Amino acid sequence: MLCRKELLVATGILVGVDGSIASRAAIIWAIEQARDTGDEVALLLVVDDEWGAVGASAITELESEALAIAARELEFAREHAAEVPVTAEYSIGSPMLALASEAADYAAVAIGTHKVGSFNGLALGTRAMQLAAMSPVPVSIVPVASGGHRSGVVVGVSGAPGEEAVVRTAVAEAQRRNQPLILVRANDTSAAVSSEALERAGELAERLGVPAGITHRRASASAGETLASMSGRAVLTIAGRPTQAGARGFRPLGRTVGDLVMNLGGPVLIVPFVLERAVSSNR
Repeated sequence: MLCRKELLVATGILVGVDGSIASRAAIIWAIEQARDTGDEVALLLVVDDEWGAVGASAITELESEALAIAARELEFAREHAAEVPVTAEYSIGSPMLALASEAADYAAVAIGTHKVGSFNGLALGTRAMQLAAMSPVPVSIVPVASGGHRSGVVVGVSGAPGEEAVVRTAVAEAQRRNQPLILVRANDTSAAVSSEALERAGELAERLGVPAGITHRRASASAGETLASMSGRAVLTIAGRPTQAGARGFRPLGRTVGDLVMNLGGPVLIVPFVLERAVSSNR
């Protein structure tokens, strides 16, 4: 049954849809994820009301269009879902704000994008940037063209306190997909700091176990450029977004995540983590 969202759901994958090929790529992605994890998939269509500037008569027309699109996308999803439960809902408002707000009641949120940028071309993906900056849960950004031979789950390692949650997520994805885990540290800091960060991440990954193997890589380019380049060949590329405990609303992405999202070459997962206060060794 199609309706406005009334009951909050504590688990599942939320997918932002708009009837485009890109959003259908996100639907397929979410269904494949849910098939492995046992989650439900919830489609959410948010019709843009241009920040409340749309009049009452236009809202009625928008709701009618939204209902039709949501029904069509639900039918598409269920054709591919098999045993995965899928529901669809719609609302009127600011799309990325609404998705970020609703995402708080799900395990993750996914959107599709037509836009695959390049450091030698146009930087694209503004809406994905907006959602990644606001969502309190992991955000999957799925490009339409992400086929071909892909291998490995890539995760950027910054050494930030609290980043363990990102590494754990990457390990879980590598385990589930039976893919090697590639830990990447860019040449943004001293060799000693980079080596220590990679070593800590590697020790955690080894304790958790990755059957397909673990690789450490230190890149010479910036973190964002390195991850964006590797995303063109990886099954999944993961980066962490630091935030503060209890923080809501927009939070700056930082250069690494921004460069990755604006120039992704394959599926990307942005994982928010609470930036813990570093413990000083001097007492």
